Amino acid sequence: MAITPKLEIKQSQSLLMTPQLRQAISILQLNNLELSELIENEINANPLLEKESDKLQEISQETSEQTIDNINDSATNEEEFSTDIDIDNTFDDYASDREGYDIPPDYDWQDYAKKKNTQNAEEADFDYFEQRLSQEKSIYDIIKEQISLNFITNKERMLATVLTEFLDESGYFRGDLETIAQKLHTTPQILTPVLDKLKTFEPSGIFAQSLQECIKIQLRDKNRLDPMMEGLLDNLELLGNKDFKILKKKLNITDEDLQSMITDIKSTDPKPAAKYNQKKADYIIPDVFITKTKHGEYKVELNQSSLPRLLINKDYYHQIKTADSNKNTGKYLKSQLNNADFLVRALRQRAETIQRVTQELLKAQYDFFEKGIEHLKPLSLKDIADAAEIHESTVSRVTTNKYVHTPLGIFELKYFFSGATVSYSGGEAASSTAIKHKIKNMIEAESADNILSDDKLSELLARAGFQVARRTVAKYRESLNIPTSSVRKREKRQLKHD
Repeated sequence: MAITPKLEIKQSQSLLMTPQLRQAISILQLNNLELSELIENEINANPLLEKESDKLQEISQETSEQTIDNINDSATNEEEFSTDIDIDNTFDDYASDREGYDIPPDYDWQDYAKKKNTQNAEEADFDYFEQRLSQEKSIYDIIKEQISLNFITNKERMLATVLTEFLDESGYFRGDLETIAQKLHTTPQILTPVLDKLKTFEPSGIFAQSLQECIKIQLRDKNRLDPMMEGLLDNLELLGNKDFKILKKKLNITDEDLQSMITDIKSTDPKPAAKYNQKKADYIIPDVFITKTKHGEYKVELNQSSLPRLLINKDYYHQIKTADSNKNTGKYLKSQLNNADFLVRALRQRAETIQRVTQELLKAQYDFFEKGIEHLKPLSLKDIADAAEIHESTVSRVTTNKYVHTPLGIFELKYFFSGATVSYSGGEAASSTAIKHKIKNMIEAESADNILSDDKLSELLARAGFQVARRTVAKYRESLNIPTSSVRKREKRQLKHD
């Protein structure tokens, strides 16, 4: 049989991501700070877009000028005048005049995407070298990196981030654990291990609560902290007053010993954070607020103050189109009108999606907001997606790099998601974060003569009503950087012997 060419017509369906959809997804992923920058760029690039605040100011200024003219005219003509002008109604008429226009359907989005890519490339190349030079890490950037490396659970990371807010410019921790614990509905016993681990961070001596502790931490890191040095540091006031005779007598040391220890102390930095940039480069502006009313009910509100409200200037569109009959001008205006309309609709859709997802998070984690971090429940992206009737990937984009301000503090929306562990009793499952916390507490409470193996930990959890396999216990233990039972037994016996 001979092979011959032939034509066939086939009909098929395929899913294409249009430029509009790409831009909408991009807008959905941005937080308020990033979105505010994008809006400013769009306003500068599109003559039909303007801020509501700018228009209000313009109307107010025009009204004031008109009022002054009326006053002058009235003073000249000796006629009565009135300065009562309804600014709100004036603006409502202006805003309503810009709604209901017809959007031209023939705009070429491929040309728009090509133009925007070219524009973005030019902006990225501009002054790039100078911008890179100025990107100096602040002390908060350094601490944030160490938090992500040293703390495993979301709960510990949240607590560490909260404690970081109480650092002063020198690097000392100035917070009160009792007050912080009360605000977070937890206990100082939960916060203390987190603060102790923060004190091991670089630069050495940071998070110390006194000058004495700051110097001790640095000398310990240099392996220069012995009992004699500790005795000297316990008498820093005498050292500061140069009461050397009293010190030598009290510590039973020689001039040579004292001089050597003073040299070691001088090698430390009493202000470990002072030499670093103090600017909080990643200053958090929440995208959404969860507040509690006087009636004890929670409500979700978007942070509108950090984002300008956009208006489309239809008057300007008609003025330019009427004044200039050029075909290219008409096409340009039509494209800008399409861009402006799509951006406004995409922003509205983003706001509605964030609010809906946050409301479902509030319902799912109600006990967390009422009772604190200990009551964080297991939650998956699919749970929220089903409740909000949107796709799971949309929930992931909405909760990434976005923050919520709550009565307990500011948290990333991602922090409210964690895995679940089955309950033997048939009750509510516990989050994996809570199980890890239980395992950590059990191991910290064990003695050198009663080290808990993974099997024993699994058995104790079962008695508490949680179905956790031995291999799962081992996985959780390793994620917490806790050694095996044999290693712990050897370490604790050595410590007890010492």
